[in-house]
Amino acid sequence: MANEIVEELIEDVIKENSQDENSLGIDWKKLKDINEDIIGWISIKDTNINYPILKDDNLYYLKHTYDKRYNNNGSIFTINRQPFEEQKTVIYGHNMKNGIMFSELGKYLNKEFFYSHTDFEIYTLAHNYKATVFSSYSIDVNEEENNIKELDFNEEIEYYKNSSKYSNTDIDDIEKIIKLSTCSYLNATTTPTNKRYFIIAKIEILD
Repeated sequence: MANEIVEELIEDVIKENSQDENSLGIDWKKLKDINEDIIGWISIKDTNINYPILKDDNLYYLKHTYDKRYNNNGSIFTINRQPFEEQKTVIYGHNMKNGIMFSELGKYLNKEFFYSHTDFEIYTLAHNYKATVFSSYSIDVNEEENNIKELDFNEEIEYYKNSSKYSNTDIDDIEKIIKLSTCSYLNATTTPTNKRYFIIAKIEILD
């Protein structure tokens, strides 16, 4: 049901055969008319990840859809004050058993998937971004916070590279990153799970 709602949104706001190869042809006016909190769109080819990104200050979209209806599937959202303008933007989404939202992020711990899905796109009203994945791993969320809390940006980048199961040698000159986060059930010891999948990517403006 939740994905059917998003599919209806896609049909309504994304124009096919856009003239700009770096754009989905998103009708931002329609999106903003639906909800001013929609600040972007994330699309990862050959996955179910094709969703609006909501900006949230109080975890509201953890349990609400993009049109503010209560739903356990929630939305894809960020709590950054200035998403994509800050050095690090974190985007959250549920890991649902039915395969929607950020469920497929766990596949980045598979070698073949990692290397065949290193690039994905982020679209906003201001800019379109290319994201290049260079790190993927699963870890206890509290351990992750402790590991990075004292690090500066460059040290944090090195931490992500060292934590990753696989490496992407094409990455250099990283000025901004995006960090995708969802629940991980890999070696989980608590209910709800204390583990998270983290996928880290360099982001660059395409336009």
